[in-house]
Amino acid sequence: MDARTWIVLADAASARMYAPQANGRDWTLVAELAHPQSRAKDSELGRDKPGRVKQSAGGRSAMEPHTPRKKVEMEKFARQIAQALDDALVRKAYDRLVLVAPPAFVGLLRGTLAERVAQRISATVEKDYLHLDPPELRERLREQLEPR
Repeated sequence: MDARTWIVLADAASARMYAPQANGRDWTLVAELAHPQSRAKDSELGRDKPGRVKQSAGGRSAMEPHTPRKKVEMEKFARQIAQALDDALVRKAYDRLVLVAPPAFVGLLRGTLAERVAQRISATVEKDYLHLDPPELRERLREQLEPR
């Protein structure tokens, strides 16, 4: 197993990044991020009414409907993960990524990644595996972690 591979496990509120060791059985946690606002209820995030624009005819018109606060928070967290991965790539901390996240968040995350980070993704698993214990996680990701 290539120790220069990182496994990124993420969902809308938390992320863990692991580096598998040479023996393939041990993984080192290299980073952990949390964004509890993504799990908060809309009522806890506050309300935001759409703005209004004064039109030349003297009337007022509502602007486009706003993006739900929960989605805004998920996007913020995706950008935070993307920045952490970009910073780590600049430091040459990894050569290859395995991205593991639920389908909706995978799309959001991939959309925020820098091109140089996206090019390092060798496998994407659209599953929520954050809750799994390490042995089960290793077993489920064994195929994606095979050397290429």
